[in-house]
Amino acid sequence: MDLTGLPTVTPTDREAVVRCLREASAAHTRVLVVGGATQLDRGNPAAVDLVLSTRALDRVVAYEPAEMIAVVEAGCTAAALRDLLRPHGQEWPVDADDDATVGGLIATGAAVPRQLGVGPLRDSVLELECVSGDGRAIHTGGRTVKNVSGYGLPRLLVGSLGTLAVIVQAAVKLRPLAGARRTLVAAGGLPVALGWLRSVPLATAILVHGDTAELRLEGWADDVAAQTAWARACAPDAHVGDDAPFPQAAPWSHHPVVAEMSVAPSRLGAVLATAGCDAGGLVGVGAGWAGLEGAAALDRLRRRVESLGGALPVVRGPGGLGGTLPAPAIHRRIKAAFDPAGILAPGRFWGGL
Repeated sequence: MDLTGLPTVTPTDREAVVRCLREASAAHTRVLVVGGATQLDRGNPAAVDLVLSTRALDRVVAYEPAEMIAVVEAGCTAAALRDLLRPHGQEWPVDADDDATVGGLIATGAAVPRQLGVGPLRDSVLELECVSGDGRAIHTGGRTVKNVSGYGLPRLLVGSLGTLAVIVQAAVKLRPLAGARRTLVAAGGLPVALGWLRSVPLATAILVHGDTAELRLEGWADDVAAQTAWARACAPDAHVGDDAPFPQAAPWSHHPVVAEMSVAPSRLGAVLATAGCDAGGLVGVGAGWAGLEGAAALDRLRRRVESLGGALPVVRGPGGLGGTLPAPAIHRRIKAAFDPAGILAPGRFWGGL
C-alpha cells in the first residue's frame, strides 16, 4: 500500500488516539493504522485519507519476569521487546522482524513459524486496550493466563487488520527461552517431514520446501538430544546445526509476490504439490508461504487452496486477501459496532469490510 503524500498523525498517548478518531469519525476521514509498516501489503487495497502511526506509543507498562507477562504499548517494536526479555531468559515467540510492532503483529495475526510448538499468536494475547473507530476506549481480556471472562474480544481483534479498532496497549504471555536450540535439515521433503511429525515428540516446528525438510527442536539439552536420535531414525543423513536459524532457507522470500497459505494440516501436501518448489509449509499446522511471479500464478494457486477449504492472502505484493467472508452478516454487525462511521481502513478486511 502506497502511503506517499498522506498526512500522518503520531499520538503519544491513548487520549490523543481517542481525540483523533472522534474527529475522524465526525468528518468521515478514512484512517489507516500503521505500526512498523512491515505488513502494509496484508489486506485488500484501501483508500484512506490519513495515517495514524502508533510508533510513539512505545512504552513498557509493566513487566514482572516471575509472572511471565509483559504489558507494552502497541508501538513497542519486536526488537525492543526481545531486548527487554532476553536478560530474564524469556521471549514472546512471534519470530518477527525487528521493526515490527507488537500492535501491528496482533492486528495482522501473522503465522508463527514455530507454531507447532509454541501455539498461534492469538493464544499469547491476554489483554488489549484499544480505541474504536468512533473514539471509545475499550478494555478487553485480563492479565491472567487462565482468563475466561467476557466474549474473548482479544481473539476477535487479532488479525482484524486495524479495521475494528486501534490497539494502544497489549498484555502478552511469555515463555522461557530454550536452553538448547537445534535445526535438522534433510533431503526427502514431505515424507521425511511426516515421519518426523509421527516420531519426534514435542517438535517445535517441521517445515518442508521442495525436496527439503527442516526440523526445529528447542528445550533442555537432554531432551533435544533424545529428539535428535528419534529424528535421525527417520533421516540418518540429516545435517544438524546447533543455534542455527530457523528456517534455514526461505525460497519464497525472493519472489515479488509472497502469499501466506492456510489449510487443514492433512491437505498441506496437496497445496505444496501445486505451489512448486518455491513454497514452504509447516507440517502439523497447515500454514505456509508461497513465492509467486505475478497475478496468474497467484490466481491458480488461490483457486487450488480455496477448493481445499483454505485461504491464500498475499503478505507482500499485490493481490489482497482473495476468498470469501464466512457469515458476512455477522461480520458487518461487528464492524458497525466497533466502527459505526466505517472510517478504519474501509475495504481492507475480508469481504471488503
